[in-house]
Amino acid sequence: MFDINIIFLLLAFGCLSGFFAGLLGAGGGMIIVPLLFFAFKLAGYSSDVLMHLAVGTSLAIIFPTSIISAYTHYKIGNFDKEFIKYCSIFIFFGIILGTIFTSSINTTSLLYLFAIYTLTCGLFFLLFKKKNLINKKSEMPKVSKTLYSLITGFLSVPLGIGGAAIMVPIMKFYNYPIKTAIGTCAHFGIIISLTGFISMFISGYYFAEINEPYTLGYINFLGFMIFIPVTLPMARVGARFSSKIKKEKLNKIYGVVLIVISFRAFYEIFISV
Repeated sequence: MFDINIIFLLLAFGCLSGFFAGLLGAGGGMIIVPLLFFAFKLAGYSSDVLMHLAVGTSLAIIFPTSIISAYTHYKIGNFDKEFIKYCSIFIFFGIILGTIFTSSINTTSLLYLFAIYTLTCGLFFLLFKKKNLINKKSEMPKVSKTLYSLITGFLSVPLGIGGAAIMVPIMKFYNYPIKTAIGTCAHFGIIISLTGFISMFISGYYFAEINEPYTLGYINFLGFMIFIPVTLPMARVGARFSSKIKKEKLNKIYGVVLIVISFRAFYEIFISV
């Protein structure tokens, strides 16, 4: 089913996702998922599992990059140890619940959820102002940490992301230093991506019995093997470009990209009805 054209398509999409991850400072999941979705669609995979394969494979792709990112932040001390210790267990439980939820709904519902979330995030980056933050760092209450951690773990699976797109804005709202927020969420990314892709593999392999080429469970290993070697070097290229663009402008670019992705996802829903 995968001919040479699809391999080249995955290579091109991998380069694109890596570039945007480096350019925008994002984990890449919200870019990787729609690109994998379209690659699998063009490859002729069953429409019933397109989003499941996209989010499962995205979590697998994010895992090695999360390790590198977390180690880098660990070495320079950009993380909140107590925050990680308290929240990790609740993120784990959220992931398990998120996997059960993801496996129980169809691709259209997953695509709808993804479209709503990317639209919300896109508007956030376009419209959010620093003055909306509280004036000084405020310790997040334990009840809030528990709730936000469960939500982050839960949503990361159906969205196929490492969690930073959810938790970083929350930590920014409490005025945690941005480097601390990013570094802390990089550590969460290891938990989310590892637990997420293993649970998606088990769910797809043992319960859904997915039988698509180059796929085990909800993980497509061809997409994984092609994306990994090209996303990392292209992320460096994107990062070099980002140093030449003002942060406010990057936020606007990210917002526009996410809104375009959202509209395209809504279009896919429309034509599938």
